[in-house]
Amino acid sequence: MNTDYFSIDYSELDTAVERLLPQNEIPGFSEIITGFLSGKIPFGELFSSLASSGYQGLLYGFFGVKELLFIAAAAAVFYILSKTGKQGQAAQTGFFVAYLLIVAGTFQIYEVSRMIVSETLSALIDFMKVLLPAYCTGVAVAAGGFSASVFYQAAMLGVTVVSIILRDVILPVIGLYFTLSVLNRILEEDFLSKLAGLFYSAAENLMKISIAAVLGIGTIQGMIAPAADAVKRSAIIKTAGAIPVVGDLLDGTTQTVLAAGVLLKNTIGAAGAVFVFFICFVPLLRVGIANVSLRFGAAVLQPISDKRITDCLGYAAKAHRLLIKLLLYTMLLFLVTILLIAVLTGSKGGG
Repeated sequence: MNTDYFSIDYSELDTAVERLLPQNEIPGFSEIITGFLSGKIPFGELFSSLASSGYQGLLYGFFGVKELLFIAAAAAVFYILSKTGKQGQAAQTGFFVAYLLIVAGTFQIYEVSRMIVSETLSALIDFMKVLLPAYCTGVAVAAGGFSASVFYQAAMLGVTVVSIILRDVILPVIGLYFTLSVLNRILEEDFLSKLAGLFYSAAENLMKISIAAVLGIGTIQGMIAPAADAVKRSAIIKTAGAIPVVGDLLDGTTQTVLAAGVLLKNTIGAAGAVFVFFICFVPLLRVGIANVSLRFGAAVLQPISDKRITDCLGYAAKAHRLLIKLLLYTMLLFLVTILLIAVLTGSKGGG
């Protein structure tokens, strides 16, 4: 099947992929579409690109925290020396300096991870804004114009939620949780732990509520629109089929076009899902490795270090866990949105 069958221009999507995945060797969007439609899916190139980018992501994630872990280990040594009574004052001073470096290091690591997540969310938003017009064009051919309009609005609602709530509200809330947690540990009295916990719960609950609301609204709308289009389309096909001589020809041509539209719609959706995953893959690896490294460092240093050090590393790990959830929820929101559109418009174009 020719990718120009319905005159859909993929050049903007190709440009978006090159811009959003500049160091990734994944094939272009039009190339993926051609492979899917011809039955020659480029699994080899996809897996090779995935392995290469995954390796780079692991390296970046580990090297981003290794210096902090070395400083934490040095602080543990100073802490042990201060407890032995030998060179006590010098050891205490060294520990305090190392601890301040740890605090500064955790903030630096968190800021890098926050920027990675923020840029990834922005990349997903930009990609979905380019993907949706092409995808909904396929939906219009396969299921009808009303369905395409409804699904476009529902998907754009998801993009808006990610842009305003997840990126511009929840991301700063996670930063507030981390900042308050670390500041509370520096102080001698426990003044801020409850407030920090409130921000942690708020971030988690806002993520769940936002995703559930968008998917719920999209599903409800999607259950109605294809049925309405199916009624209209069925009436038109039956009317055309009743025309003498040309009725059978029109009916067969219409069914062929609808089947081709469904194939094209599902192909665009599958290609879109592939690129959504690739956009999130390396950032998830980098933030995930940072999270695991921080948790590992806190676990190893706990028996030999001051509680303030392990708590600081632990708070940074919990903040990273929230960042991972935010990125995962966003990726799943867009993947499920693409899947819902494909499923709810049906294998027969809603009719």
